[in-house]
Amino acid sequence: MTASANTEVVRAFTRAFNAGDVEGVIAVCDPEVEFQSTFAAVGGAVYRGHDGIRQWHRDLEETWGKEIRSDLETLYEVGERMLVFTVLHGRGEQSGAEVDLPAAMVIRLQNGVLHDFRGYSHRDDALEDLGVALDELEPISPH
Repeated sequence: MTASANTEVVRAFTRAFNAGDVEGVIAVCDPEVEFQSTFAAVGGAVYRGHDGIRQWHRDLEETWGKEIRSDLETLYEVGERMLVFTVLHGRGEQSGAEVDLPAAMVIRLQNGVLHDFRGYSHRDDALEDLGVALDELEPISPH
């Protein structure tokens, strides 16, 4: 799969996420997808399959409200994975506090769909897990 095709899947995922369209998110995910998220549940959680994506979405809304959105900053192709730098915007459902959180996602695509997704609240953790330095990567425009 080319970088442009991978990038378009990430963009489609983000458009569906920002629209609150969980079925649109599922449409770009493998039926056996695995999501690991530090944002959806206290202490992080692992979600598997399409039903897991639905639970992930419910957990996100419980924590961050229905208006959570992701603004893509930069994409990077790292082997078979995409590294995504984004800023998450939301409002704490309990506190009402507005949050702008720089974050990272590492996404492995397989056969044109998301197969593995890991969300990071610290970008350096994503780089460390990938075993790369930011200055080694070629940025891809998110638009």
